[in-house]
Amino acid sequence: MILLGNIVSLIGSLVLVLIGLIKRKEHVLIAQCFQFGIMSVSNLILGGITGALLNFVSMVRNLIGYKFGITTPIKIVVIVIQVVLSLMMNNLGLIGLLPVISVSVFTWLIDMKSDLGMKLLLLVTTFPWIIYDFTTKNYVSVLFDLAFVCTNCIGIYRIKRGSQEKSADSVEKL
Repeated sequence: MILLGNIVSLIGSLVLVLIGLIKRKEHVLIAQCFQFGIMSVSNLILGGITGALLNFVSMVRNLIGYKFGITTPIKIVVIVIQVVLSLMMNNLGLIGLLPVISVSVFTWLIDMKSDLGMKLLLLVTTFPWIIYDFTTKNYVSVLFDLAFVCTNCIGIYRIKRGSQEKSADSVEKL
């Protein structure tokens, strides 16, 4: 079951990588639904009930966001559903709560406008998943999550370097 769960996770992780090539936010939301579905199956196979539920709720969140946009009331309803389902179905104690914290924070801040802020949000909300995935023996996801952390750190560095260069250019123009 561990091998099967990791094979399914590999497919979902590869879809995640391919999503990085999609330009339009609307298409990203739909592609993520497919990826979340695959990761739900992987989590179920590996016994990660909370992860499976949260991926499913994230699919619903994205579909709502695609169709209607994400408003504060929608965020609150989605977060309440995430928390209640996770508390009801959690089979891993405190470790099982890590993804719900991550997904709830991400859901609340999903409409962030700042590129740097979004990169930092993605970085911070990935760490709980790394711990959860390791606990459920989803080693493929751990590797892809760690690679995602690395690429986000590079992205953060590039954003900060770009803003420093713009500041230096502004000073030189004075």
